[in-house]
Amino acid sequence: MEEHPQHVGTVVTQADPDYEQARHIWNERFDFRPRAVFYPRNAEETAAAVTHVRDRGLPFRIRSGGHNSEGFCSVDDGVVIDLSKLASIGVNNDRTRATTGPGVLLGEVYATLAAVGGTIPAGVCPDIRIGGHVLGGGIGMLVRSRGLLIDSLVGLTLVDARGRILEVDDSSHPELMWACRGGGGGNYGIVTSYTFEMRPVSEVTLFTLEWDWNGGIGVLDAWQHWILRADTRVNARFAFLPGSTGTVMSTGLFEGPARELESILRPLVGKHPPRDSVVRTVPYAESVGTFTEPVPSIRAKFVPALAGGPLGTEALEILERRHRDAPAGVKTGLYGLGGAVLDNAPAKRSSFAHRDAPICVEYLGHWKDSAHDSEHLGWLTATREELHGFMTGGAYVNSPDRDLADWLHAYYGENLPGLMDVKRRYDPDDVFSFEQSIPTSLSPAEARAAGLTDTVVAELRGRGLLRS
Repeated sequence: MEEHPQHVGTVVTQADPDYEQARHIWNERFDFRPRAVFYPRNAEETAAAVTHVRDRGLPFRIRSGGHNSEGFCSVDDGVVIDLSKLASIGVNNDRTRATTGPGVLLGEVYATLAAVGGTIPAGVCPDIRIGGHVLGGGIGMLVRSRGLLIDSLVGLTLVDARGRILEVDDSSHPELMWACRGGGGGNYGIVTSYTFEMRPVSEVTLFTLEWDWNGGIGVLDAWQHWILRADTRVNARFAFLPGSTGTVMSTGLFEGPARELESILRPLVGKHPPRDSVVRTVPYAESVGTFTEPVPSIRAKFVPALAGGPLGTEALEILERRHRDAPAGVKTGLYGLGGAVLDNAPAKRSSFAHRDAPICVEYLGHWKDSAHDSEHLGWLTATREELHGFMTGGAYVNSPDRDLADWLHAYYGENLPGLMDVKRRYDPDDVFSFEQSIPTSLSPAEARAAGLTDTVVAELRGRGLLRS
């Protein structure tokens, strides 16, 4: 590879003083050394970057903000195409649509849209870039009241494997639009801009409820049944923390006034009075970042799961036991789904496979020192293995797990054949390939190893996607 190829934007190589910063990603468990990092500034330079790596057979990865929890945004001895310079954002004249580049920080998205009285239902972390979490679904603190982020996605500009710049929506390349609403990032091309339907938003009511850890599993049991029946304007999550913290907690956002929320919370807090509670009404823009805090570069692992229904007694007992003496820095987060995720009309136009899962579950670990890798990774692995049989709803692709053996089934379920068909059409040579990218075909042995159902295998065979 020539040191500084033309027309691909700014190029940082190993010889440049900015290389160490350029190669760095958020999760310090991964220490990749790419040959170069390209920083395209528009769709044309992105297309040139794709053409450059494709024609030379160079391994490459796509990076928006570098927060992919399994490091799929970087590579050794290859090229990183970094999209952080594609950071424009605009709102149309009637304030019904917003168009943003993948490199815009979520906090900037919210601030810009709030200035004109609107928003989109994106994630909760203001310091990540939006491109990294759109295509897998996009779960945020408006998910029950307004749906997944992909439910607001109405169009995108995408650079495909041939270096073409495609304008994609429900009329132009509709099968690709379907795949991009839930099929995960990095599979079909590089998105250089997203267009979302935006809706008005004003004040919201935030709540934080804390209980003692002892007895907390009973609170979680009550919470999961409560959130399934709660008003769809309620968006809530639950954090089951290590026993050493002495705490379990629920945080949430209600699109309505505090007095109305009080009656909605009563079935939960009446049975399990919290030791501490905070309820406050604020402009929506002020709520951004309330449910998270900026996490500096750190060692991390996320393990995704989706519950097919409320967790039963045995699963809850395992969860409690796993957390009683868990290492500091781990937790299980549960996010209420249902509501608009299940009821949204655009669901029919999306490839998100888990509309009917009521709860999204993540086992999470954050720690600072590599000396603690085995302790934390061991806890996360054992927790996943013990609870795997109870998590019948699959797994959320935006929190990928390298160690998930049946990831194709877990991420994509019955939609996998359709997604593979689109992959074969738009990227037949598998240019956009990484550790967990959608394949263009599978062998029978690979299909068995992926845990695919007989129905899915039969459809793959019928579509010519199963190799003999």
